[in-house]
Parts: sequence; structure tokens; C-alpha cells
Amino acid sequence: MSTKKTVLIAVLVFIVLIFFSLFVSRGVNKMLGIKGSSATVLAGKDNWLVINPSGTVPEYNEIQAMPMFQKLSANSVESISAKIRYAITDVRIKGILLEPSGGGFSLPAIHEIGLALNEFKAAGKPVYAAGDMISQADYLLASYADEIAMDPSASGGIMLTGVAANSLFFKGFMDKYGIKMHVIQAGEFKGAGEPFSQTGFSEGTRQNISKVFSGLFEEMLSLLAANRGLTVEDMRAVYNDRRDLFILADEALELKLIDTASTRADYLAKHKITKNHTVSIAKYKNPVKLAKGDKIAVVYLSGDITPGTASYGRSQISYNKVRKITQEISKNKHVKAVVLRVDSPGGSALESDHIYRDLLKLKEDKPLVVSMSGVAASGGYYISCAADKIVADSGTIAGSIGVIMMLPEYTQASRRLGITSETIKFGKFASAINPFEPYSPELLASIKRSAAATYDEFKGIVMDARGIAPEKINSIAEGRVYSAEDALALGLIDEIASLDKAVALAAELADISSYSTINYPQKISFFDALSESDFFGMMSLKLFGSKLNKYLDEYESALEMMEPGIWQYRMPLQVDKL
Repeated sequence: MSTKKTVLIAVLVFIVLIFFSLFVSRGVNKMLGIKGSSATVLAGKDNWLVINPSGTVPEYNEIQAMPMFQKLSANSVESISAKIRYAITDVRIKGILLEPSGGGFSLPAIHEIGLALNEFKAAGKPVYAAGDMISQADYLLASYADEIAMDPSASGGIMLTGVAANSLFFKGFMDKYGIKMHVIQAGEFKGAGEPFSQTGFSEGTRQNISKVFSGLFEEMLSLLAANRGLTVEDMRAVYNDRRDLFILADEALELKLIDTASTRADYLAKHKITKNHTVSIAKYKNPVKLAKGDKIAVVYLSGDITPGTASYGRSQISYNKVRKITQEISKNKHVKAVVLRVDSPGGSALESDHIYRDLLKLKEDKPLVVSMSGVAASGGYYISCAADKIVADSGTIAGSIGVIMMLPEYTQASRRLGITSETIKFGKFASAINPFEPYSPELLASIKRSAAATYDEFKGIVMDARGIAPEKINSIAEGRVYSAEDALALGLIDEIASLDKAVALAAELADISSYSTINYPQKISFFDALSESDFFGMMSLKLFGSKLNKYLDEYESALEMMEPGIWQYRMPLQVDKL
């Protein structure tokens, strides 16, 4: 049997299993009279809530939990935080056991879960953490615990690495295959096109990004130092002066990174935590309170800004998707204000503008506050300018006010392959953008003028929204990215605070004191999301993409992200999860 047929059969089996899981769970729940998933929490007050996230943890999950994939579908910052807060008043829950195993978090995401954990501890309930192979993100989350235990095995350890991001540069590869990239940008530090035009970052871009990452590193050091009762310099020495990548239990004790070296079994026995009295956060049910009265809508917008449908479950932001949400909010008379939780490096300039103007219309009726998460840069910052107030997490990267377009040219590559191009045209700009023929100087000059106009529009939006004088905007813009602290000093944001503080600020602007929150996009079923997505296209891309040449695949992926021929408000590089 061919590989292709085998893969297709596997995909079909996968889908059948999903349907089977759904229908069986629905049937069982119907017979038992259960609506939604329920948690196995025993009666009494000796139960422990186990928080064990793994994989990339999104801010918000737009798809309803499925029994077959309950852990994955419940694995979001919003869900974890909400369940921790519900457990505060749940008399069945005695404490929390943190057992993170390879969770991928942004620093703002860890801050949000950490706030909920601090509230839990303030209520007099303990939080313990246990692990063996502990990644940096795992340890950041574990640092909020009252006590951290680590397995003494030499095959375990804590791996604290720091803050980094990588960008591949394709200039040499493109030269080898006769590919030329015209990068048209407005903003000296708008380095998003540099991977296609250079062999490394320009000095200005490198300095700008280094400054931001240095700020993130200091923020992380401060968080760990505060949580562990150490100094920032103590933590800096842990990162920079230790000999080995993995910090074993004895050294971790000496450095005060943990409180005890113990196997998981011994540690749980010490605190009388038994298997029958633990419940996973994924299975723990916090009843959704359909509270009456005034509400604050919290809208989660994460991912690239790109034209598309209102499809759910995908890490992207489009005008159609946002418009659908704003229409629902406008019709809800109980919603008195809106908080936009933004986590985006930007994308399409035109789509950003459509979203911005739609948010302005929403703001006419309801106060709008933006709460910035990991990244709110370029297009992500553009749409944020619609808000009455902008609040950012201390770990946010913001700014990147600039514009870029890229035009690939394959004339040299086509000649090498024996491909020729001839165009018959009528009209000055007919077939103007043809990658198999050289672009005319007149066309490139025209596009540069368009870049200047688009850049001026971006700067004008920022000046109007933030009250920045024309003589100051160029020193702030030019594609530079900023830490939250620098963004505050420059007037790009109003305050460094949590999502909860942004909600409170929205309530203040709406002049309401008693309210509840409602999340958007409203959750939909897996199958509704599946019907709105190019499922088979995405599956075939993942399953067969490995057959492509490795570097060509990387090049095509990077180029696809930049969408050649379209003006982009996009941040220079992708920031790795901690």
C-alpha cells in the first residue's frame, strides 16, 4: 500500500474516532442527565487540583471541550485561571499541585495564571509543585508555589535558558537559486524583510531587538527572584555563572531554587495527597455562571492579522471574524464595556485598518480598553489604537510602527531553468507585478510612494490615538519595538497592569460597579469549527510537507507569512515561548 493511501486512511480513522467519541459521550451524558463534562471530585475536603499543562498553551480556546481530547481543549490561560479562582470557594478542594510538563507559555500568560495562584494562596489554601525534568516555563509557573519539590535523579534537572528568538536568513539561498527579493519598507527599523535581503540583522534592528529582549530577561529575573525570596543578582548568577545546562537537585537546593529533593511518590505521601483525591484541571468543572445584569465583554484576539473567514479555532485575526464578534456584542444590551485582549505580531495592513475602523464604531456605544498580552506589535498595535485606554502586561512587546511589502523576482532562476517570459499588454501597469520579468524602475518608485502614504496613515492613527506630537512620532516609530516599560514612557500605552485591571478600568469607564464578564469569541463545537476550516488542506500540508526540500520549505513558509505583494504591518521576528 502506498504511503499516500496509508496517510489518507489514517486521517479517515481519526475523523471516525472523533465522531464516535462525540456521540458516545453525548449518549452517556444524556442517560445520566449530565450537561457538559463533569469532574471526579470526591466528597469531603481533602481533594487536590492538579495543574499539569503541556504543549503550547493559548490565551483562550474557542472550541468547546471534547471528552476524547479534554486535556488539550481545556488547556488555555483563561480556562486554567478561571478554574483556579473557582476552586478558591470550592470546599472540596484543599490545595493545588503544580506538575507542569513542557508547557509553552508567554511571560504574560504566566503572570495571569500566577495572579490566580496568588489569590488561591491568599485564601489560605496551599500550592505545591513537583517535577523531575523542569523546563524554564515549567519553573516559572512552579515558582508561584509555596514549596517546590524536585526528583533527586541525575537524569532530571531544571533547565533555565533565558530569552531568545531566532530568524533564518535566506539571502545566500536565494542568490544560489537566482531568486531576488525587492523589499519596500517605510521605517528604518522595520526588519521583517531582512531575512530575504540580508544574511543577518542590520545593526539598528539588532540593537532594537536586543534592548527589548534584555528588558524581558530582566522582567523574568525579577519575577523569579520575588517568588523565591532571592535577589535579582542571585537569579542572574544562576543563568550566567552555572557550569551545566541542567541544574540537578543538590545544586538547585544550594541555589534555593527548590525546597526539597524528593521523588514524586514520597512528596505526595508527605502531604497526604492520594491518587483518589486528585483531579486534573482539564476534568475539573467550574460551572459557568450565567449572571444577570451588567457585563464586560472580554474579546480574545490572537495570531496573525490576515484576510479570511470568521473561522474559529485558528490562531489568526481577520476583519470578518472581528466583525462577527462586534455585531454580537452590539446586540447584547447587557454588555456595557469591552476589553480587547490582543496577542498579535501584525499582518495585513488593509485588514488591520478594517478591524481598527470596526472597533471605532463599537467604541461609539461602549467603552473599549485594550489589554496587551505577549505581543501587540505593528498591526497588533494598529488595532489597539482604537481603544479608549491601553493596558499592557509587564512582559508585553509593543510598537513596530512601520510598513513593508516584498516582491519576489525569479528572472535569473527562470533563465537557469530555461523558462522565458513574454507579455502582451495594453495599459501602463498591465501585468506590472510579474515575478518572471524585471520590475520597472517606475513601478518600484510608485510602490515606494505607496509605502510612504501607508506609513503616514499608520503614524497618523497613532498620533491621534495617543496624543503624540508630529515632531516626536518619527523618533518613536520607524519600526522600533518596545518593552512595556519603554512603551509606557513613550506614551504608547497608559498603564502596565493585568487583564483583571483592564476589566476594572473598562467598568470604571462604563460607570458600573456590579458586573460579570463574558468571553468572546463564544465557544463552538469542534465539528462546527471543522466545517469552517480547510481541515484536509491543513492535514495534507502537515503530512506531506516533509517531502519538500528542507530549506525550500522554510523559505516558502517564511514567504507565505509575509504575503508578497500586500502591505504588511508586521513585527521583525517571531518570539519564542518561554
